[in-house]
Amino acid sequence: MERILTKRRADSSKYPSGRQVRDLTNEFHESTSRVSSRTWWICGFLFLATVLNYLDRQVLSLTADKIIGEFGLTKEGFGKIIAAFRYSYGIVQIFGGFLVDTHGPRITYPAAGGLWSLAGLLTGLSSSVAMLSSFRFLLGVGEAFNWPCALKVTQSLLPPKDRPLANGIFNSGAAVGALLAPLIVTLVTVYYGWRAAFVITGALGGLWVVGWLWYTRGSGDELKGAALPFGPALRLTGRILGMRAFWMLAVSAIVVNSANFYLADWIPLYLKSSRGFAFAAGNILSIAVYAGISSGNILVGLFVRNLVGKGLPVYLAKRRALLVSCVFMSMAVPAGFTPYRYLALVCLVLTGAGVAGFLVLYFTFVQDLDLAHVGVTSGLLGGLGNLAYGLCSPYIGRLSDIHETFLIFIFIGLLPWLAFFAILWGIREMKP
Repeated sequence: MERILTKRRADSSKYPSGRQVRDLTNEFHESTSRVSSRTWWICGFLFLATVLNYLDRQVLSLTADKIIGEFGLTKEGFGKIIAAFRYSYGIVQIFGGFLVDTHGPRITYPAAGGLWSLAGLLTGLSSSVAMLSSFRFLLGVGEAFNWPCALKVTQSLLPPKDRPLANGIFNSGAAVGALLAPLIVTLVTVYYGWRAAFVITGALGGLWVVGWLWYTRGSGDELKGAALPFGPALRLTGRILGMRAFWMLAVSAIVVNSANFYLADWIPLYLKSSRGFAFAAGNILSIAVYAGISSGNILVGLFVRNLVGKGLPVYLAKRRALLVSCVFMSMAVPAGFTPYRYLALVCLVLTGAGVAGFLVLYFTFVQDLDLAHVGVTSGLLGGLGNLAYGLCSPYIGRLSDIHETFLIFIFIGLLPWLAFFAILWGIREMKP
């Protein structure tokens, strides 16, 4: 561990800062100590924030057929509304990481949570496609901070061996939010209409903001940021962009995140329009896919910890877990071709588990890339992934309009292998 710490200090000597040295020193001491229960409770707040994050964004996909009908949209047009969210999400993620590192997640996180909750609520008041797109754009601005903030928190409070589990815990909130959303949104929509679903889910974020500020009031030093002037910030960005490992991780950010976004944005509509399920049935059955994602988030962390406990080096344990995740994601191919809709659903459940497992491990590699600037690194990578998916969203809708959705599942099943080999090549820079 001393060797790793010395090497990382040497690597970052070109950009010295008191905060950077403290981060490295804290990581060394935390790796030899037991994680407090308070820290795990803070991880619970990360989980709740991610639940709300996905709950707010899932309302659109669950009410897609209602919105398409009311506004007279094609699926390609619906894809453009999705793209509005992804464009703002991607742009803000690129620059938002600097805000997280500069101001810290203690304050940045609740500010972002309040913004995305307000935007979700306002979406229910939309009277035109332009308003709908505008509020989705605003939703993306707020939600873009969730992962940089959460990754900064787990990197600041936990040693490396516990980060896969902590990342799995908070990232599972995406699947849990998606699990709860079909139940909540379907019931509210059936009885009160699709607009009420946006208003009710958007209003829940205020409770989390109050809870976070109260519970983390004693963690100001651990979760505060460090000032990063423009000049050093520009040099830092250039240094990160010059890393081979960054661009290898960017392949995963684009490919695997896009698969994850597709499952979140299109599966309820796919089950209803392509597989013939009714409104309520399609929404409820989408729970199975998100349950697969939720299980993948937790199981991959436990799998890595188990392998490490048996004496396998951490990087080799994560490599094996990546391989298993890719095998599961390959199940998307038969999902696109089978004529049996319930078999397709089972394949999508396995695909979701693989996507989640891969992303949890990807997050740990992002954290290892630059210990002192996790927000910047994750923001740059996440921004690239969202912008790429935003460009693809209208074409996803077009393929659905012309009944060639099976092509999407081929990409989801095969392209992650490209990300797998890219990571194996790129992590040689980070391997101890």
